Amino acid sequence: MPAYGSGSTEFLRVLATAAARDGLEVDDVRRVMAVPGDLLEKRGARVPIAVVRRAWSGLTDRAAGPLLSLRAARKLPPGSLDILDYLAQTSTTGAEAFEQLTRYLPLLADAGRVWTEADRQTFRFRHAAPGGLPSLSELLLGLIVERSRTMFGPAFAPRLIQFAHAPSATASAYEEVLGVPVRFGGGYDELIFEREIVRAPIASHDPALRSILIAQAEAALSRLDLRGTVSHDDEFMAAFRHALALALDAGDPSLVRVGESFGMSARTLQRRLAAVGVSHRELLQELRLERARRALGSAQLKEVSHELGYSSPSAFHRAFKRWTGLTPGAVTPADGASPPSRARGGPRPRVGWPPARGSS
Repeated sequence: MPAYGSGSTEFLRVLATAAARDGLEVDDVRRVMAVPGDLLEKRGARVPIAVVRRAWSGLTDRAAGPLLSLRAARKLPPGSLDILDYLAQTSTTGAEAFEQLTRYLPLLADAGRVWTEADRQTFRFRHAAPGGLPSLSELLLGLIVERSRTMFGPAFAPRLIQFAHAPSATASAYEEVLGVPVRFGGGYDELIFEREIVRAPIASHDPALRSILIAQAEAALSRLDLRGTVSHDDEFMAAFRHALALALDAGDPSLVRVGESFGMSARTLQRRLAAVGVSHRELLQELRLERARRALGSAQLKEVSHELGYSSPSAFHRAFKRWTGLTPGAVTPADGASPPSRARGGPRPRVGWPPARGSS
């Protein structure tokens, strides 16, 4: 996977809606997506593209069949893609609609690249996302096929679809859902239309409304450019803490393991954390301390140390005292928020976030 790229929470909601329409229970959808509970409610927030891919991968693994993306594309009505759909619907011709799509697709996800090419006979929409998730490529192209049929009519369906990845089902299964010949392999995904689509009129065109929507899209795109693809500190840190908690639950909270869920090397993720002013060690200490203070008083020291990934109770004892200046036995859930000062008038220990820099 590429190290950088982000997606919008609008896109996460599209994925959740698609899975629900395919038959998954709403509660299961949210659980399987494994994103923080309030993240889907944040309109326009950005998350690392690895979070989007992990969510969709979890959903496709639990789908009724191998072609969830293509089935979902047929079931997501116009408007599901928010401003992208409305920009296309208010365009005057096919050329304008594809122009809006290629320019503003980063508002949903910016990890891949899209472009168009035309010659005397064909018009081609192309998409490249090296190392990306094949099922997301299928969702994108499937949505464009369905939108094209809706806006231009069956006569303007693509003459051929080519996916860069290998198929997850037979080619005939793809063609049955898409209604278009399908091929696999190559350097990018591609939809090949007859050239006439560039002049095809759109019945719902509305130049005045399109101008308003373009102004909104340009403003959103400008904010995205200014903030960077994954430099949205609040959303990034929320996603990182969530991934770290999952890694700790799995028994390996290392930076390498967490980096895998972000599609980043440990070194790259370390630099990304440093840009925010924190470190993996500090965040792991914070998480362990939070869990330890919840557990202390209701479980044996051995159980708590094992849950938090320490080799022995004595290792946990030493780490806890290093963080707080207290022994685990001196802390209970009731008094954990206000520990006493060190003896002999020493400085008040740092408890909670952030741990003292330089601690190990």
